Amino acid sequence: MQKKWIAGGLLVLGLLGMCGCSSQAFVSEQQTGTVLTQEETGLEFQDGTYQMEVELLGGSGRASVTSPAKVEIKDGKAVATLEWSSPNYDYMVVDGEKYLPVNTEGNSVFQIPVEAFDQDIVVIADTVAMSTPHEIEYTLNFHAGENGQNAAKAGTTEQEDADGAEKGQQTAAVGENPAKTAAAPLTYDHSMELSYAENFAVDYYEGGYKLLTTRLNGDRILIVPKHQQAPEDAEALVSPSAEGEPGKLIVLQEPVKNLYLVASSVMDMFAQLDSMDAISMCGLKEEDWYIPAAKQAMKDGTLLYAGKYSQPDYELLLSQNCSMAIENSMIYHTPEVMEKLGEFGIPTLVEYSSYEEHPLGRVEWVRFFGALLDQEEKADQLFEKQKEALKRVETEESTGKTVAFFYITSNGLVQVRQSTDYIPKMIELAGGKYVFENLGDPDSRRSTVNLQLEDFYDGAQDADFLVYNTTIDRQVQTLEDLLKKCSLLKDFKAVKNHQVWCTTEDMYQQSMSAGNLIEDFHRMLTGDDKETRYLYRLK
Repeated sequence: MQKKWIAGGLLVLGLLGMCGCSSQAFVSEQQTGTVLTQEETGLEFQDGTYQMEVELLGGSGRASVTSPAKVEIKDGKAVATLEWSSPNYDYMVVDGEKYLPVNTEGNSVFQIPVEAFDQDIVVIADTVAMSTPHEIEYTLNFHAGENGQNAAKAGTTEQEDADGAEKGQQTAAVGENPAKTAAAPLTYDHSMELSYAENFAVDYYEGGYKLLTTRLNGDRILIVPKHQQAPEDAEALVSPSAEGEPGKLIVLQEPVKNLYLVASSVMDMFAQLDSMDAISMCGLKEEDWYIPAAKQAMKDGTLLYAGKYSQPDYELLLSQNCSMAIENSMIYHTPEVMEKLGEFGIPTLVEYSSYEEHPLGRVEWVRFFGALLDQEEKADQLFEKQKEALKRVETEESTGKTVAFFYITSNGLVQVRQSTDYIPKMIELAGGKYVFENLGDPDSRRSTVNLQLEDFYDGAQDADFLVYNTTIDRQVQTLEDLLKKCSLLKDFKAVKNHQVWCTTEDMYQQSMSAGNLIEDFHRMLTGDDKETRYLYRLK
């Protein structure tokens, strides 16, 4: 099996030249190799120095290796020297063999075999950046760049060097490479047209690049196509529709994977996009999920619990090569966690779907994540289904009936929705009227208000419908259970008329079903409750 080693050897030797190391410095517990044939590569290699572009995938996305890499072929074998962007790597494992650094100062430098060109090669690199060492899996891909065979032959053979000197010709110096280390500046193409959402933007650039922006903090995610590189002006990219100063820039390479999903309401979007394989870790345990795909993934071991937003398991995140944490705004209560994630090279995306004023604005965030995952067509289809559900009820006249949406806290207060929240908006779209018309501060981001029982009694006693939120309080299963919690409710009009309803426990996590929930409210209001999915009458 002396075929694959030459490609790896090419790469290593090339890198050796970049770092001023010789091929004799190759440190390994065992030196073996294979010869890579012209038939396998499409290239003809002679002994000499070559230059190949190196693409690194995996980890947090913050680590990098020097590219292009000088590759030297000698006696039908190829070796490459790999220089990392950090001095904290103490060994690498390639094809089961362990390799030690060839330097003692500066960034970690290794000489490793390369199995093949234009193919993904899985390697392990051990980092000592934390208190305890951690092995992280990466993928390397060595390729000739845009110029194909010519780029691979950019180096010169020993004989060519001699011939050139004799003829007085100019030869390329070792280390020069016409291939670009970064893509040229991007050319804007178009932006995603949004129907309801106001808190994100997606912009498309030629060549398959995308820029995703969260408007409230200005943070940006640049999606780089596979085998492509970020442009030189990446940091300067700003959405044409952006307002204010841009936030941080996160660069992710397709395919996006190894995500840590803490914002539980987003899981339904990933599940319906058939993209559960993009998530490796989450912030809820198996028993807390109501999304079947999430429960099954945790049962299968493909989705791991990595701690809640305030206490992530940093070691697990690093061992799983976490590429990005997806959080909701609760993360701002623990800024030290965001800072620590950043120290470990794990960027944080804060999603703001809950800040959308229109219920379908929340659902439209599936298009944001569809762009992240290269699933735009599927995302558009899912969003259209919810728009159609809304259309089925919004053309009908208002019923004029009033609704109170609440639950009773452990200390005896009644928590209701602020009038500007999305639940009152859903009730309105369904043809009803939220019983508390001007409750709360419209300028605040709070969705709920706690009331004394007497204040709730005054405002909701004559409401036509009571809807109890069991996504928070799961102890209420019957009307008797509710009256035990608050006997005063027996005097309410809705109780007397048997119009007390509950939400299903999975309503909150089913973020892709806003249109269906509006339909359920409409059926409740009109007496057509035979097919409700997220509401049921208490008996």
